[in-house]
Amino acid sequence: MDVSGDGVVDMVYHTDTSGRLLFRKGIAASGGGTDINSLASAANSADKIDTVYGASGWYTTDVPLLMGTTDANSDGIPDIWAVAANRAVKFHPGGRTTLSGSGTQVINPNTYWPTRLSIG
Repeated sequence: MDVSGDGVVDMVYHTDTSGRLLFRKGIAASGGGTDINSLASAANSADKIDTVYGASGWYTTDVPLLMGTTDANSDGIPDIWAVAANRAVKFHPGGRTTLSGSGTQVINPNTYWPTRLSIG
């Protein structure tokens, strides 16, 4: 998913080290597409670092499942669907550099959501 809007695939992931979502900016491959090696480590990425995309509350105990998806709200930026610790499904509209807010609950808590393998 191209978060930054530069036509190159980027990566957003959560880490249990800090409980944050992190953003890694990809580099275009010489033959087209994305240089996969640019997403392999922060040092290989376009910015040479991973930046904070979601400030807190993203430990796997808080958000056991998340999935980046194409633009669901028509603002031109990929979005994130997540299963929260209370077993509700939340929608997080993407941002070019960060997520804002705590998302919107779109499906009420249900015991089966944490057992799903993917959403989106």
